[in-house]
Amino acid sequence: MTMREFINLEEGLETIQKGITKLLNILEGLPEPNFTPEEHINLYTTVYNMSTQRPPHDYGLALYDKSKETCEYIVSKVLPSLGEKKDDLLLRELLRR
Repeated sequence: MTMREFINLEEGLETIQKGITKLLNILEGLPEPNFTPEEHINLYTTVYNMSTQRPPHDYGLALYDKSKETCEYIVSKVLPSLGEKKDDLLLRELLRR
């Protein structure tokens, strides 16, 4: 079994922020390519490792706060644009995003 290196908060949040930015660009309809499998694995592994590290390097609460902040942004910015649409226009917008 190999020892993994600790991921410090700043380094981990930088990786996560890149993923969040890409996701938000996709949700807002900007021409952003989808996540590659490597990007997805890197993002998932970073979040998992940061939330399972032993104290004082356990950043589960900081990650929770970041995810809450991201969800609030999505609800405040993306959801209203979907709420303006109905029927087939709503379905098309969901498919587009």
